[in-house]
Amino acid sequence: MSAVGADVGAIRNFVLGLRRRSQEVTATTARLTNVVENIPWVGPDRDAFIADWNAIHRPGLLGLIDDLVDAAKRATRHADEQEAASADNGDGS
Repeated sequence: MSAVGADVGAIRNFVLGLRRRSQEVTATTARLTNVVENIPWVGPDRDAFIADWNAIHRPGLLGLIDDLVDAAKRATRHADEQEAASADNGDGS
């Protein structure tokens, strides 16, 4: 008989990857924001560029970070549920 269910270890490794990616995107977003805010450029084009960064691009990256964190939470919950189900079945799968 084959085992039914998720590979909990693989899910937990996936969660670690999601968390690492969210941290990387967070750090990159902070670095880019710093660069954008300190561009040695004067005029309305700079102002429009910064406005676009703050209104479109930065929020998009922050949304990606939130999505990665949410996916990690959901995957963790699924791994926990799989472990509980496996413990209830006594088969460890």
